[in-house]
Amino acid sequence: MISLYNPFTPSEIAANPDDFFGRSEELGFLCNSLPQGSVAIQGVVGIGKSSLLSRGLLQMEGFDSNHSAKSIVAVGDRDIKTVDQAARLLVESFVTIDEKSKKISFKLGSVFETESVEICRNFSEGRHLAVLKRLVEAEFLKGSLGDDKLLLLSVDEADKCPVPLARLVRAICTHTQHQGVKRVRFVFAGVSPFFQAMVDEDPGVNRFFNRNILLRPMSSEDAFELIETKLTKVAEVAEREKIAIAIDPDVIPRIVQLSGGHPHILQLLGSHLVTHESEDPDGLIDARDLVNSLHRICFEDRAQVYDSILHSLDLYGRREELETLLRLAYVGFPTKIARNRAIEGVGEEALKWFVDHQLVSSADDSHYGLVDEFLRIRFILSEAESPASERRAERLIISATRDRLLES
Repeated sequence: MISLYNPFTPSEIAANPDDFFGRSEELGFLCNSLPQGSVAIQGVVGIGKSSLLSRGLLQMEGFDSNHSAKSIVAVGDRDIKTVDQAARLLVESFVTIDEKSKKISFKLGSVFETESVEICRNFSEGRHLAVLKRLVEAEFLKGSLGDDKLLLLSVDEADKCPVPLARLVRAICTHTQHQGVKRVRFVFAGVSPFFQAMVDEDPGVNRFFNRNILLRPMSSEDAFELIETKLTKVAEVAEREKIAIAIDPDVIPRIVQLSGGHPHILQLLGSHLVTHESEDPDGLIDARDLVNSLHRICFEDRAQVYDSILHSLDLYGRREELETLLRLAYVGFPTKIARNRAIEGVGEEALKWFVDHQLVSSADDSHYGLVDEFLRIRFILSEAESPASERRAERLIISATRDRLLES
Protein backbone atom coordinates (compact mmCIF):
# COMPACT_ATOMS: atom_id res chain seq x y z
CA MET A 1 0.00 0.00 0.00
CA ILE A 2 1.20 3.50 -0.86
CA SER A 3 -0.13 6.95 -0.02
CA LEU A 4 -0.89 8.93 -3.18
CA TYR A 5 -1.94 12.57 -3.02
CA ASN A 6 -5.66 12.74 -3.86
CA PRO A 7 -6.81 16.14 -5.20
CA PHE A 8 -10.37 15.03 -6.02
CA THR A 9 -13.03 16.56 -3.76
CA PRO A 10 -16.45 14.97 -4.42
CA SER A 11 -17.87 16.24 -1.11
CA GLU A 12 -16.69 19.86 -1.31
CA ILE A 13 -18.00 23.02 -2.95
CA ALA A 14 -15.57 24.36 -5.55
CA ALA A 15 -15.43 28.13 -4.94
CA ASN A 16 -11.80 29.14 -5.43
CA PRO A 17 -10.55 29.68 -8.99
CA ASP A 18 -8.03 26.81 -8.75
CA ASP A 19 -10.78 24.36 -7.80
CA PHE A 20 -13.44 25.54 -10.24
CA PHE A 21 -13.42 24.04 -13.73
CA GLY A 22 -15.46 25.01 -16.77
CA ARG A 23 -18.82 26.77 -16.47
CA SER A 24 -17.40 29.98 -17.95
CA GLU A 25 -20.63 30.68 -19.85
CA GLU A 26 -22.84 30.04 -16.80
CA LEU A 27 -20.53 32.10 -14.59
CA GLY A 28 -20.78 34.95 -17.08
CA PHE A 29 -24.58 34.66 -17.11
CA LEU A 30 -24.67 34.86 -13.31
CA CYS A 31 -22.33 37.81 -12.87
CA ASN A 32 -23.67 39.82 -15.81
CA SER A 33 -27.31 39.28 -14.83
CA LEU A 34 -27.14 40.37 -11.19
CA PRO A 35 -26.78 44.10 -11.88
CA GLN A 36 -30.14 43.85 -13.69
CA GLY A 37 -32.03 41.55 -11.31
CA SER A 38 -32.07 38.43 -9.17
CA VAL A 39 -30.91 35.01 -10.40
CA ALA A 40 -32.00 31.40 -9.83
CA ILE A 41 -29.62 28.47 -10.38
CA GLN A 42 -31.27 25.09 -10.97
CA GLY A 43 -30.27 21.57 -11.90
CA VAL A 44 -30.18 17.97 -10.76
CA VAL A 45 -28.43 16.79 -7.59
CA GLY A 46 -24.64 17.13 -7.74
CA ILE A 47 -24.54 19.09 -11.00
CA GLY A 48 -22.54 21.97 -9.47
CA LYS A 49 -25.19 24.48 -8.38
CA SER A 50 -23.56 25.25 -5.03
CA SER A 51 -20.15 25.59 -6.64
CA LEU A 52 -21.45 28.02 -9.27
CA LEU A 53 -23.23 30.02 -6.57
CA SER A 54 -20.14 30.19 -4.39
CA ARG A 55 -17.76 30.93 -7.28
CA GLY A 56 -20.10 33.60 -8.66
CA LEU A 57 -20.40 35.37 -5.31
CA LEU A 58 -16.63 35.35 -4.91
CA GLN A 59 -16.24 36.91 -8.35
CA MET A 60 -18.96 39.48 -7.73
CA GLU A 61 -17.22 40.53 -4.53
CA GLY A 62 -14.30 41.63 -6.66
CA PHE A 63 -11.53 39.21 -5.75
CA ASP A 64 -10.78 38.52 -9.41
CA SER A 65 -12.99 40.92 -11.34
CA ASN A 66 -14.28 44.46 -11.51
CA HIS A 67 -17.71 43.59 -10.13
CA SER A 68 -18.62 45.30 -6.89
CA ALA A 69 -20.88 43.54 -4.42
CA LYS A 70 -21.13 42.09 -0.95
CA SER A 71 -22.97 38.89 -0.24
CA ILE A 72 -24.38 36.68 2.44
CA VAL A 73 -25.20 32.98 2.07
CA ALA A 74 -27.78 30.99 4.02
CA VAL A 75 -28.82 27.37 3.61
CA GLY A 76 -32.49 26.47 3.30
CA ASP A 77 -34.13 23.59 5.14
CA ARG A 78 -37.53 21.93 5.30
CA ASP A 79 -38.34 23.36 8.74
CA ILE A 80 -38.78 26.81 7.16
CA LYS A 81 -42.54 27.13 6.68
CA THR A 82 -43.25 30.87 6.91
CA VAL A 83 -41.95 34.07 5.41
CA ASP A 84 -40.74 35.22 8.84
CA GLN A 85 -38.69 32.04 9.20
CA ALA A 86 -37.21 32.58 5.74
CA ALA A 87 -36.38 36.17 6.66
CA ARG A 88 -34.70 35.06 9.89
CA LEU A 89 -32.51 32.69 7.88
CA LEU A 90 -31.06 35.69 6.04
CA VAL A 91 -31.08 38.09 8.99
CA GLU A 92 -28.89 35.75 11.01
CA SER A 93 -26.43 35.49 8.11
CA PHE A 94 -26.54 39.27 7.63
CA VAL A 95 -26.17 40.74 11.12
CA THR A 96 -25.55 39.97 14.76
CA ILE A 97 -28.21 41.47 16.99
CA ASP A 98 -27.43 42.17 20.64
CA GLU A 99 -30.91 42.46 22.10
CA LYS A 100 -29.58 43.61 25.46
CA SER A 101 -27.54 46.57 24.20
CA LYS A 102 -29.82 47.13 21.16
CA LYS A 103 -26.79 46.98 18.83
CA ILE A 104 -26.68 45.56 15.31
CA SER A 105 -23.33 44.45 13.82
CA PHE A 106 -23.21 43.75 10.08
CA LYS A 107 -21.37 40.66 8.77
CA LEU A 108 -20.23 42.06 5.44
CA GLY A 109 -16.50 42.29 5.88
CA SER A 110 -16.38 45.91 7.00
CA VAL A 111 -16.90 47.01 10.59
CA PHE A 112 -20.28 48.68 10.87
CA GLU A 113 -22.42 48.83 13.98
CA THR A 114 -25.56 50.74 14.72
CA GLU A 115 -28.30 50.88 17.30
CA SER A 116 -32.00 50.34 16.75
CA VAL A 117 -34.60 49.70 19.42
CA GLU A 118 -37.17 49.00 16.69
CA ILE A 119 -35.11 46.28 14.97
CA CYS A 120 -34.21 44.59 18.25
CA ARG A 121 -37.83 44.63 19.42
CA ASN A 122 -39.09 43.16 16.13
CA PHE A 123 -36.39 40.50 16.24
CA SER A 124 -37.19 39.45 19.80
CA GLU A 125 -40.91 39.31 18.95
CA GLY A 126 -40.33 37.11 15.88
CA ARG A 127 -41.16 39.73 13.24
CA HIS A 128 -38.12 38.85 11.18
CA LEU A 129 -39.52 40.03 7.86
CA ALA A 130 -39.93 43.49 9.38
CA VAL A 131 -36.30 43.30 10.56
CA LEU A 132 -35.01 42.36 7.10
CA LYS A 133 -37.05 45.12 5.46
CA ARG A 134 -35.40 47.71 7.70
CA LEU A 135 -31.91 46.27 7.15
CA VAL A 136 -32.19 46.69 3.36
CA GLU A 137 -33.29 50.31 3.51
CA ALA A 138 -30.94 53.01 2.29
CA GLU A 139 -29.68 54.25 5.67
CA PHE A 140 -28.37 50.83 6.65
CA LEU A 141 -27.10 49.86 3.19
CA LYS A 142 -24.97 53.00 2.97
CA GLY A 143 -23.23 52.14 6.23
CA SER A 144 -22.75 48.45 5.50
CA LEU A 145 -22.06 48.56 1.74
CA GLY A 146 -20.93 52.05 0.84
CA ASP A 147 -22.44 54.01 -2.02
CA ASP A 148 -22.56 51.67 -5.01
CA LYS A 149 -22.16 47.98 -4.08
CA LEU A 150 -24.88 45.41 -4.65
CA LEU A 151 -26.18 43.40 -1.71
CA LEU A 152 -26.59 39.74 -2.72
CA LEU A 153 -28.97 37.80 -0.46
CA SER A 154 -28.19 34.18 -1.31
CA VAL A 155 -29.85 30.92 -0.33
CA ASP A 156 -28.45 27.51 -1.21
CA GLU A 157 -30.73 24.44 -1.00
CA ALA A 158 -33.62 26.69 -2.01
CA ASP A 159 -35.60 23.63 -3.10
CA LYS A 160 -36.16 22.83 0.58
CA CYS A 161 -38.41 25.86 1.12
CA PRO A 162 -39.49 27.45 -2.20
CA VAL A 163 -42.88 28.78 -1.04
CA PRO A 164 -41.58 30.86 1.92
CA LEU A 165 -38.78 32.13 -0.31
CA ALA A 166 -41.28 33.23 -2.97
CA ARG A 167 -43.16 35.23 -0.34
CA LEU A 168 -39.89 36.69 0.92
CA VAL A 169 -38.82 37.83 -2.55
CA ARG A 170 -42.20 39.45 -3.16
CA ALA A 171 -42.12 41.30 0.20
CA ILE A 172 -38.50 42.50 0.04
CA CYS A 173 -38.42 43.44 -3.66
CA THR A 174 -41.69 45.35 -3.42
CA HIS A 175 -40.48 47.10 -0.27
CA THR A 176 -37.12 48.12 -1.74
CA GLN A 177 -38.72 49.39 -4.93
CA HIS A 178 -41.11 51.57 -2.95
CA GLN A 179 -38.12 52.83 -0.97
CA GLY A 180 -36.12 53.62 -4.12
CA VAL A 181 -33.44 51.08 -3.23
CA LYS A 182 -32.06 49.49 -6.42
CA ARG A 183 -29.14 47.35 -5.26
CA VAL A 184 -30.61 44.40 -3.42
CA ARG A 185 -30.62 41.07 -5.29
CA PHE A 186 -31.51 37.48 -4.48
CA VAL A 187 -29.44 34.52 -5.67
CA PHE A 188 -31.04 31.13 -5.11
CA ALA A 189 -29.62 27.70 -5.91
CA GLY A 190 -31.49 24.42 -5.65
CA VAL A 191 -32.68 21.23 -7.25
CA SER A 192 -35.07 21.67 -10.17
CA PRO A 193 -37.91 22.60 -10.33
CA PHE A 194 -37.80 24.80 -7.20
CA PHE A 195 -38.20 28.00 -9.21
CA GLN A 196 -41.41 26.71 -10.78
CA ALA A 197 -42.68 26.01 -7.25
CA MET A 198 -41.97 29.67 -6.41
CA VAL A 199 -43.81 30.85 -9.52
CA ASP A 200 -46.72 28.52 -8.77
CA GLU A 201 -47.00 30.19 -5.36
CA ASP A 202 -46.75 33.72 -6.80
CA PRO A 203 -46.63 34.11 -10.61
CA GLY A 204 -45.54 37.74 -10.26
CA VAL A 205 -42.30 36.79 -8.51
CA ASN A 206 -40.87 35.85 -11.91
CA ARG A 207 -40.47 39.52 -12.86
CA PHE A 208 -37.91 40.10 -10.10
CA PHE A 209 -35.54 37.52 -11.63
CA ASN A 210 -33.37 38.51 -14.54
CA ARG A 211 -32.24 34.96 -15.32
CA ASN A 212 -33.00 31.35 -14.45
CA ILE A 213 -29.82 29.32 -15.07
CA LEU A 214 -30.42 25.62 -15.69
CA LEU A 215 -27.15 23.74 -15.15
CA ARG A 216 -26.44 20.81 -17.42
CA PRO A 217 -23.46 18.39 -17.38
CA MET A 218 -20.05 19.86 -18.11
CA SER A 219 -18.79 19.81 -21.68
CA SER A 220 -16.42 16.98 -22.61
CA GLU A 221 -13.59 19.49 -22.92
CA ASP A 222 -14.12 20.95 -19.45
CA ALA A 223 -14.58 17.52 -17.88
CA PHE A 224 -11.38 16.30 -19.59
CA GLU A 225 -9.48 19.32 -18.26
CA LEU A 226 -10.70 18.65 -14.71
CA ILE A 227 -9.60 15.00 -14.73
CA GLU A 228 -6.34 15.61 -16.59
CA THR A 229 -5.32 18.51 -14.31
CA LYS A 230 -5.97 16.57 -11.12
CA LEU A 231 -4.34 13.32 -12.30
CA THR A 232 -1.31 15.30 -13.48
CA LYS A 233 -1.09 16.73 -9.97
CA VAL A 234 -1.21 13.20 -8.54
CA ALA A 235 1.74 12.21 -10.75
CA GLU A 236 3.73 15.36 -9.92
CA VAL A 237 3.37 14.90 -6.16
CA ALA A 238 4.18 11.19 -6.48
CA GLU A 239 7.37 12.04 -8.37
CA ARG A 240 8.46 14.45 -5.62
CA GLU A 241 7.78 11.76 -3.02
CA LYS A 242 9.73 9.15 -5.02
CA ILE A 243 6.64 7.05 -5.78
CA ALA A 244 6.66 5.41 -9.20
CA ILE A 245 3.31 6.12 -10.87
CA ALA A 246 2.10 6.58 -14.43
CA ILE A 247 -1.28 7.51 -15.91
CA ASP A 248 -2.74 5.46 -18.75
CA PRO A 249 -3.84 8.21 -21.20
CA ASP A 250 -6.92 6.16 -22.17
CA VAL A 251 -8.32 6.33 -18.65
CA ILE A 252 -9.02 10.07 -18.78
CA PRO A 253 -11.49 10.13 -21.71
CA ARG A 254 -13.11 6.97 -20.33
CA ILE A 255 -13.81 8.69 -17.02
CA VAL A 256 -15.30 11.61 -18.94
CA GLN A 257 -17.56 9.32 -20.95
CA LEU A 258 -18.69 7.25 -17.96
CA SER A 259 -19.48 10.35 -15.91
CA GLY A 260 -21.55 11.99 -18.64
CA GLY A 261 -19.91 15.27 -17.56
CA HIS A 262 -21.65 15.17 -14.17
CA PRO A 263 -19.26 17.11 -11.84
CA HIS A 264 -19.91 15.11 -8.67
CA ILE A 265 -19.52 11.82 -10.53
CA LEU A 266 -16.30 13.06 -12.12
CA GLN A 267 -14.85 13.94 -8.73
CA LEU A 268 -16.13 10.74 -7.14
CA LEU A 269 -14.75 8.49 -9.86
CA GLY A 270 -11.39 10.30 -9.86
CA SER A 271 -11.14 10.04 -6.08
CA HIS A 272 -11.83 6.29 -6.07
CA LEU A 273 -9.38 5.80 -8.92
CA VAL A 274 -6.53 7.29 -6.87
CA THR A 275 -7.66 5.49 -3.70
CA HIS A 276 -7.66 2.09 -5.43
CA GLU A 277 -4.17 2.60 -6.85
CA SER A 278 -2.99 3.59 -3.35
CA GLU A 279 -4.51 0.46 -1.79
CA ASP A 280 -3.51 -1.98 -4.53
CA PRO A 281 -0.58 -0.37 -6.36
CA ASP A 282 0.87 -1.57 -9.62
CA GLY A 283 2.47 1.71 -10.70
CA LEU A 284 -0.22 2.54 -13.25
CA ILE A 285 -3.60 4.24 -12.95
CA ASP A 286 -5.60 2.45 -15.63
CA ALA A 287 -8.73 0.46 -16.50
CA ARG A 288 -8.09 -1.98 -13.63
CA ASP A 289 -8.44 0.87 -11.14
CA LEU A 290 -11.40 2.20 -13.09
CA VAL A 291 -13.36 -1.06 -12.90
CA ASN A 292 -12.73 -1.37 -9.17
CA SER A 293 -13.87 2.23 -8.70
CA LEU A 294 -17.12 1.51 -10.53
CA HIS A 295 -17.83 -1.38 -8.18
CA ARG A 296 -17.13 0.70 -5.09
CA ILE A 297 -19.34 3.55 -6.21
CA CYS A 298 -22.26 1.33 -7.29
CA PHE A 299 -22.22 -1.15 -4.42
CA GLU A 300 -20.59 0.71 -1.54
CA ASP A 301 -20.25 4.49 -1.78
CA ARG A 302 -23.65 5.17 -3.42
CA ALA A 303 -25.30 1.85 -2.65
CA GLN A 304 -28.04 3.41 -0.50
CA VAL A 305 -28.86 5.88 -3.28
CA TYR A 306 -29.31 3.17 -5.87
CA ASP A 307 -31.11 0.82 -3.48
CA SER A 308 -33.57 3.64 -2.78
CA ILE A 309 -34.06 4.29 -6.51
CA LEU A 310 -34.67 0.61 -7.18
CA HIS A 311 -37.15 0.46 -4.29
CA SER A 312 -39.05 3.45 -5.76
CA LEU A 313 -39.06 1.86 -9.20
CA ASP A 314 -40.54 -1.33 -7.75
CA LEU A 315 -43.01 0.60 -5.60
CA TYR A 316 -44.40 2.51 -8.60
CA GLY A 317 -44.06 -0.37 -11.04
CA ARG A 318 -41.47 1.45 -13.17
CA ARG A 319 -38.43 -0.85 -13.06
CA GLU A 320 -39.32 -2.79 -16.21
CA GLU A 321 -39.92 0.46 -18.12
CA LEU A 322 -36.53 1.85 -17.07
CA GLU A 323 -34.85 -1.41 -18.07
CA THR A 324 -36.59 -1.09 -21.46
CA LEU A 325 -35.22 2.45 -21.83
CA LEU A 326 -31.70 1.27 -21.02
CA ARG A 327 -31.95 -1.50 -23.62
CA LEU A 328 -32.90 1.17 -26.17
CA ALA A 329 -29.79 3.23 -25.36
CA TYR A 330 -26.80 3.36 -27.66
CA VAL A 331 -24.00 1.00 -26.61
CA GLY A 332 -21.59 3.73 -25.54
CA PHE A 333 -21.43 6.18 -22.67
CA PRO A 334 -22.71 8.70 -21.82
CA THR A 335 -26.17 7.18 -22.20
CA LYS A 336 -28.20 8.47 -25.14
CA ILE A 337 -31.69 7.27 -26.07
CA ALA A 338 -33.38 8.57 -29.21
CA ARG A 339 -36.58 10.42 -28.28
CA ASN A 340 -38.73 8.63 -30.83
CA ARG A 341 -37.49 5.22 -29.67
CA ALA A 342 -38.02 6.18 -26.02
CA ILE A 343 -41.61 7.28 -26.66
CA GLU A 344 -42.34 4.13 -28.67
CA GLY A 345 -40.70 1.95 -26.01
CA VAL A 346 -42.29 3.21 -22.77
CA GLY A 347 -44.69 6.02 -23.65
CA GLU A 348 -44.79 9.71 -22.79
CA GLU A 349 -46.40 9.23 -19.38
CA ALA A 350 -43.56 6.98 -18.17
CA LEU A 351 -40.94 9.36 -19.58
CA LYS A 352 -42.54 12.26 -17.71
CA TRP A 353 -42.39 10.20 -14.51
CA PHE A 354 -38.68 9.50 -15.02
CA VAL A 355 -37.96 13.17 -15.72
CA ASP A 356 -40.02 14.34 -12.72
CA HIS A 357 -38.13 11.91 -10.47
CA GLN A 358 -34.72 13.13 -11.67
CA LEU A 359 -33.75 9.84 -13.33
CA VAL A 360 -33.88 10.91 -16.98
CA SER A 361 -33.20 14.30 -18.53
CA SER A 362 -33.10 15.87 -21.97
CA ALA A 363 -29.61 15.31 -23.41
CA ASP A 364 -30.34 17.36 -26.54
CA ASP A 365 -33.22 18.09 -28.92
CA SER A 366 -33.42 14.50 -30.14
CA HIS A 367 -32.16 12.38 -27.24
CA TYR A 368 -32.80 11.57 -23.60
CA GLY A 369 -29.98 10.79 -21.19
CA LEU A 370 -29.55 9.56 -17.64
CA VAL A 371 -29.10 12.04 -14.81
CA ASP A 372 -26.69 9.59 -13.14
CA GLU A 373 -24.68 7.36 -15.49
CA PHE A 374 -23.79 5.00 -12.65
CA LEU A 375 -27.43 3.91 -12.42
CA ARG A 376 -26.97 2.19 -15.78
CA ILE A 377 -23.63 0.76 -14.67
CA ARG A 378 -25.30 -0.57 -11.52
CA PHE A 379 -27.91 -2.34 -13.68
CA ILE A 380 -25.22 -3.85 -15.92
CA LEU A 381 -23.07 -5.09 -13.03
CA SER A 382 -26.10 -6.35 -11.08
CA GLU A 383 -27.09 -8.63 -13.96
CA ALA A 384 -23.83 -10.60 -13.59
CA GLU A 385 -24.61 -13.97 -11.95
CA SER A 386 -21.10 -15.44 -11.87
CA PRO A 387 -17.47 -14.24 -11.84
CA ALA A 388 -17.27 -14.94 -15.57
CA SER A 389 -20.41 -12.94 -16.40
CA GLU A 390 -19.20 -10.16 -14.09
CA ARG A 391 -15.97 -9.93 -16.08
CA ARG A 392 -18.00 -9.81 -19.29
CA ALA A 393 -20.08 -6.95 -17.81
CA GLU A 394 -16.92 -5.07 -16.88
CA ARG A 395 -15.51 -5.55 -20.39
CA LEU A 396 -18.81 -4.33 -21.83
CA ILE A 397 -18.60 -1.10 -19.86
CA ILE A 398 -14.96 -0.46 -20.70
CA SER A 399 -15.36 -1.40 -24.37
CA ALA A 400 -18.44 0.83 -24.60
CA THR A 401 -16.34 3.83 -23.63
CA ARG A 402 -13.66 2.78 -26.11
CA ASP A 403 -16.21 2.45 -28.93
CA ARG A 404 -17.68 5.87 -28.20
CA LEU A 405 -14.18 7.38 -28.16
CA LEU A 406 -13.34 5.79 -31.51
CA GLU A 407 -16.57 7.19 -32.94
CA SER A 408 -15.67 10.69 -31.79
